[in-house]
Amino acid sequence: MQITYATGKYTAATLHKRPSAGAPWVSQLLLGEVVQVLEPGERYSRVVTPEEELEGYVLTDQLVTVDEATYRRQLDCPAFALELFCPVFSDNFGMPVTFGARLPAYDGIQLLHAGQRFRYSGQALLSENLTADADMMLRLARKWLFTPELRGGRTPTGIGSSELVQLVARLVGLRLPRAAADMSSMGRPVDFVVQCQPADLAFFDDGRGRIEHVGLILPDSQVLHVSGRVRVDPLDHFGIFDREGRRYSHRLRIVRRFLPDARPTVPVKLDEKPADLPYESQQILIF
Repeated sequence: MQITYATGKYTAATLHKRPSAGAPWVSQLLLGEVVQVLEPGERYSRVVTPEEELEGYVLTDQLVTVDEATYRRQLDCPAFALELFCPVFSDNFGMPVTFGARLPAYDGIQLLHAGQRFRYSGQALLSENLTADADMMLRLARKWLFTPELRGGRTPTGIGSSELVQLVARLVGLRLPRAAADMSSMGRPVDFVVQCQPADLAFFDDGRGRIEHVGLILPDSQVLHVSGRVRVDPLDHFGIFDREGRRYSHRLRIVRRFLPDARPTVPVKLDEKPADLPYESQQILIF
């Protein structure tokens, strides 16, 4: 079978489970992200994402067919958009681009996409400049605060917990699977909570042993995660404490480390019980 390669043509294309607009959807394909086309179709094409191996159907006119060399560049060494929203402009029109989109043939000012030249004035990051830096990962994640939750979503109009972690991790050189359960089998275990460091990933189960949620550990016994919205909540040995509901919303199962150990070690202390700070004050502290 001849393999056809394509990239996302617009801001975000929906990846459906079936070739129908009303079908449940699996994920979103951002501008410049790559897929392999398994079955081209007049209206919908069946595709698979190479990094997560997610399979589904995308509207054919939301794809740009590319050659293998372009596919490889966009897969392995792309330029990433860092703004939550920032348009690209051709001589005739503009198009919004979101965080994590891959800017084809980007030279710092212009990119070449779908046969047209576009200008991009937002912050971008080249693959050769990616660094495994915990502070960078935390700063990128904080950009998303108050974005509404949307399972499978990958844009500032809605995002899921594992989708957010995967997007920001890729910007520090980490390639993670999409599902939180799959992420939890990677990295290095953190055996004791007193050994936690900023940018470790905390995984939470559903009470029956199944990993269903992931968050990014911050300093000062806090975790950034997606629950209703992208938010920061207290984290202790039991799990995430929801200040608004005055209850534990997620039960901690395991902590994994994906970035290098901090030197000198800067552990994150998880309190025996959440600090009694007003919710608004706790949110403001992160800026």
